[in-house]
Amino acid sequence: MSDLLNSASLVMVPSGYKEDTVYSVVPSDGSGDLSFTRASNGTRINSAGLVEDVPWNLNTNSEDFATGWSGANRALTANATTAPNGTTTADQLGATGGTAYYAKYITSPVGAYTFSVFLKYGNRQYQQIYGYAGTAYFAEATFDLQNGTVYSIQHGNANIENVGGGWYRCSIYGTTTGVTIEMGIENIAVSTYTYAWGAQLNIGSTAKPYFPTTDRLNVPRLTYQNGGGGCPSLLLEKQSTNLVLHSEQFDNSGSWSYSECSVTANQAISPDGTQNADKLIENSANTIHEIYQGLTLTSGATYTNTIYAKSAERTQIAINFVSGGFGQGAQVIANLSNGTLGSVTNYGGVTGSSATIQNMGNGWYRISLTMTPVSTTTFYADYSPAVNGNAFYQGNGTSGVYIWGAQIEASSYATSYIGPTTSSSATRVADACYKTGISSLIGQSEGVIFADITPQIFNNSAYQTIAIIYPNAGLGGTYFHLYKNTGSTNLFFEVWNASSQCSMSYTMANNTRYKVAAGYKNNDFVLYVNGVQVGSDNTGTVASVTYSTLEMGYDSFNTDSQMSLSEFVLFKTRLTNAELVSLTTI
Repeated sequence: MSDLLNSASLVMVPSGYKEDTVYSVVPSDGSGDLSFTRASNGTRINSAGLVEDVPWNLNTNSEDFATGWSGANRALTANATTAPNGTTTADQLGATGGTAYYAKYITSPVGAYTFSVFLKYGNRQYQQIYGYAGTAYFAEATFDLQNGTVYSIQHGNANIENVGGGWYRCSIYGTTTGVTIEMGIENIAVSTYTYAWGAQLNIGSTAKPYFPTTDRLNVPRLTYQNGGGGCPSLLLEKQSTNLVLHSEQFDNSGSWSYSECSVTANQAISPDGTQNADKLIENSANTIHEIYQGLTLTSGATYTNTIYAKSAERTQIAINFVSGGFGQGAQVIANLSNGTLGSVTNYGGVTGSSATIQNMGNGWYRISLTMTPVSTTTFYADYSPAVNGNAFYQGNGTSGVYIWGAQIEASSYATSYIGPTTSSSATRVADACYKTGISSLIGQSEGVIFADITPQIFNNSAYQTIAIIYPNAGLGGTYFHLYKNTGSTNLFFEVWNASSQCSMSYTMANNTRYKVAAGYKNNDFVLYVNGVQVGSDNTGTVASVTYSTLEMGYDSFNTDSQMSLSEFVLFKTRLTNAELVSLTTI
């Protein structure tokens, strides 16, 4: 940590987190830890550059084998011994009256999964664990807990890892044939027992690092938004809903329709790192070769259609967001060999449509098309290969493109992927990071608010909060505020004391990193961005109240942000201009 940051009262660098909490670096005793809420799953880009569920452990109450588990003849003793993390939270799994098994059921799409659990020898040397879905086991193995080996594999694959203290992390993996997954620990005979802790089910054919869960909600998303590597940032987004059904299963004919094309499932490694990307294949007709799904969209509301795509024999894909017969809507064609977009074409009175493309690595691109209907009718999430900038062409019956992760949301821009969906839509709730009762960490009459941010969407009509500080009694007319106003691309810093005491702004661009510092003191307000002073005001006063509430990514006006936050810092004094230059220089 730099000498300047050593003088800070609060430093949050996204690194440590758990359910409901983002840890502060300063102070380190927990008094500066920030509360976090998002009452749903979400996705992030992990350090390998892959799309990943947060939390990736699909199991709830992962250290409690009494909650949510079923099965016959169970005799459980909770918190019977020391777990691998040093706490007395490991359970003893035994049997009463016959052979026992412990089973838990989780609904998730068909695909590759790994079930892992920490096991320790009690008085039972050989212990089986299993995974079952559809009508068959997808994984099952027996582990020797005295010698630390995989004793036998009945289905799928297995691995064992010595984690010390007599504990082993035992894992099995395979590909499911059904969406209801049963994971379990089985064949525990009467008078025998095994110690267990930390059960996890994750997507993929390897056991991811263990992540503890209770209800799996309110887990911060530490994302590597720019393709993996480096340091993570805290992803803060608004609430949004993916309206597409079976967003990763394009071979599901109940949700998807096909015109002059076919789909073959699981033909390529997708952006989540598993082989679950489908291939969209043209037939031999001279026409458009499209897969589509219909949704009723409302006149005047703005929607964004996104898809992940990768070239196969065809190197272009058309995103058609249109009503029947292209009566109204928009189209864009993406080049999957160089990551460029053609011009957006509007139909039927639609105007102002826009498109984006993002390189996701490994040949994958995420393409978005934003459109506002001029009348309420059925529109289609419509994807088709293209040749030479044209979706209408002579097919050969074998060529195509790879697709994964479709999404339509009522939004003027694309948010992070919400999925996978199955037979119903899925909603990601807004991220909120906040702290109350920290008046001792907030400069009352003077101070500095610093944020290292990458705005993802700054040129839309939404009002977005980066950070706001105000008294516990409520916003009223007293606060410090870093935000983006409605209909503007500007970052604002505003101080209110019954009326506006200062208001300074700076124009920002999407997907660009900014180090922002706002200093405040009576008759001395200043705004620095990336090492340059962009605003100052030598009039105005700071209210003589107790500021004690901090909110980031949202505020009590119920506004949201669309940004990744790499660092957030508070100082209780107004730093010198030279220090602010140093603090904000990239």
